[in-house]
Amino acid sequence: MNKLANLSYWWILGGLTLLLVGLYFLFNSMERTKPVKGQLLCLCGMDLITLLFYLLTFSLRVSKIAAEAGATPRTMPRLWAFLMVFVSAGAAYAILKSSRKPDEKFDRWVFALLVGAGSIFSVIMFNIIGYYLSSAIFILVVMLAMGERNRLQLVLVPLAWCVFTYFVFYKLLYISLPFGSLFTGLFR
Repeated sequence: MNKLANLSYWWILGGLTLLLVGLYFLFNSMERTKPVKGQLLCLCGMDLITLLFYLLTFSLRVSKIAAEAGATPRTMPRLWAFLMVFVSAGAAYAILKSSRKPDEKFDRWVFALLVGAGSIFSVIMFNIIGYYLSSAIFILVVMLAMGERNRLQLVLVPLAWCVFTYFVFYKLLYISLPFGSLFTGLFR
């Protein structure tokens, strides 16, 4: 059943990608949205990822103790999704009405595609080396690719992200993120 669930997430991700491609053509065909289609597509992409996270909350298990306390692992992602509705509405209004500043020319498509591929590779590595190490390596590599050379920041930013996600997910929400097959015996 787990393989079937993982496959369904890939289908959902593929559907969201097709939806973004359709939105590209829609925004490109309308005179009002054509100059700002890149900004609108970024906003819609964040909204679709938010929708995906919201849908994933239905697969989270809820213990009786958490349900009685009123805060379950579903609470934070759903609150985040609810707040994103208002943030997105405000951002869409600002893009369409206030700024009317057209998109800047983007010449780093190869870099953007490599970061996207790197994020997919990072997610695949969750089961092998774990979420914490995989995300720290991904953040470090992206920082280096973006030209960051401050060694203190190169260490502190990935480390701070790992500490933050550990406390939010493991300690606050009681959600265990993957430790990876290489390290499962060390931490459990």
